[in-house]
Amino acid sequence: MTRRRILVGLAAVGATVALAPAAASASIGTPTVTLTPGSAPAGSTANLGTDIKFSPSSGDSTKDLTLALPAGLLANAGIDGGACLESATPTGPCQVGTGTVTATATVLGLPVQMALNATFDLVAPPSSSDLAGLAVLVTDPTSGQVVQLGSAAAITLRPATDPAGVGLDIVFTNIPNTFDGLSISLNEINSTFDSLRFPDSCPATPATVVVTADSYNDSTVQTGSAPLTVTGCSALPFSPGFAVSVTKDSGNSFVSITTDITQTASEATSRSVSLGFPSAVLSPNLGVVSVLCANPSSGSCTAVGSVKAISPLYPSPLDGQAYLTGSFTAPTLTLVLPPPFSLSLTGQINLTSNSTTFSGIPDFPLSDLGVTLNGGSHAVFETSCHTASGVATAALTSENGDENATVSTPFTVAGCGTLVAGGGKAGTSPAGGKPQIHAASLSGLTKGKPALLFQLVAGKNAPKLRSFTVKLPAGLSFVRHRVRKVLKLLGLSLTGAKLQSAVLRHGRLVVTLHKTVGSLIFSLSDRALRESSSLRSRAGHGKLKSLKLTVVVRDASGRNTTLRLVLR
Repeated sequence: MTRRRILVGLAAVGATVALAPAAASASIGTPTVTLTPGSAPAGSTANLGTDIKFSPSSGDSTKDLTLALPAGLLANAGIDGGACLESATPTGPCQVGTGTVTATATVLGLPVQMALNATFDLVAPPSSSDLAGLAVLVTDPTSGQVVQLGSAAAITLRPATDPAGVGLDIVFTNIPNTFDGLSISLNEINSTFDSLRFPDSCPATPATVVVTADSYNDSTVQTGSAPLTVTGCSALPFSPGFAVSVTKDSGNSFVSITTDITQTASEATSRSVSLGFPSAVLSPNLGVVSVLCANPSSGSCTAVGSVKAISPLYPSPLDGQAYLTGSFTAPTLTLVLPPPFSLSLTGQINLTSNSTTFSGIPDFPLSDLGVTLNGGSHAVFETSCHTASGVATAALTSENGDENATVSTPFTVAGCGTLVAGGGKAGTSPAGGKPQIHAASLSGLTKGKPALLFQLVAGKNAPKLRSFTVKLPAGLSFVRHRVRKVLKLLGLSLTGAKLQSAVLRHGRLVVTLHKTVGSLIFSLSDRALRESSSLRSRAGHGKLKSLKLTVVVRDASGRNTTLRLVLR
């Protein structure tokens, strides 16, 4: 006997007749969501029951449904060694949940309840922009045959701009409104997902599992939700590891740097990471601003490095690129992971502290996060080799914000050789090349807020920098402010060196360093500079072709070198 005949018979005698619920404010009503359990320890791995109920009006059924999981609530995509993501056909090892699908079938005009046993299986992503697919398999109670209910749902990653934060969405589209030749109205999806990893953050107001859905007869999106309470964040271990390697180019002062942060799967994830390097060993290469990238997604930017992330929840490494973004005076480093992750992590570069800080890192466990910054003409850092060894630090904050860790690691720049007194290398003369201005910027002229920034580097195999004198371009002058009855020059900053004194002499600024250095970055904000009305007018009308900057550098041997640079 066929299933249709059984249902017809049941309907005829009224054995299982159930009138369809009346519609609420829409044709499927507002979804109700129940979680079991509603609370779990932070970072734990456990099953999660999700019961979603609808109240469809007669003849209507849920069409599209999205299940938005809280940030940090994640499934393991690496089961069966990642093979589940390679095939659109569900297999036994790829089952990630079980449950029931309940619907109302219409038989001879009468409503009949039907409950179908279901399994949920991880399958290949429906499209290249998806992380994975989720197939729903139901068992026909008459034939015992297992069939897939509609097409596989797309498991996608929400972007950082989403109010709910970076997390997983499970998106079902065109859910069938027929089964076994009968018209049906979906009433309930009761599922239990196996071995989910719970978030590492414990907000005072719990995050929620959110369900949005529309129907075949009404495109209005209805929303339901249930809170998920996470506890015990402070009990999670948090002891990341940190390693650094630096190699100098053979023919110039540029260096390549690789940083590596490691954590175990049981540790709390990191919400922020700040990496710092000793200025005496490494200094920013301001010349790299030539490849500043306004939009890494444009495909036209030059990468300054690469990133590789390894997660215990994903079967293969995540490989991406690093780009220099922001502006000359406020640079940032952006790490871009391609689809299906499509994540960008932007770090604020602090030229004064020689550090880069990444904040707002998603709650996604990483066992290894490695970043390599290239050497060569697009190097982010360089070294004078006057000091070849130092200590790098990584300061990290846990996802919940209640744990901090600072990890230090010593390193030596490979390729610097052995230094001798006088600043040269063993087997070479201490006398060498002249100091140079590697890069310079003059901004803010059209707004009357001039700002000057440049980088000084000692000559190759030459003595370090001791002091320098700055002569400003025509139309600019220094400004001193009265502080507690004393005139002072404010808005001056040094990176890679400590200031001993800054004195104005005959309209020029003489800067003396506390001790000699191989390189430094010098900046003056609009607090230290005054712009003439004529210069501002020419800049505003596009009539300013170039300005000349003069810097006289004195090295540790007492030799003076005059450097002239045309600012365009």
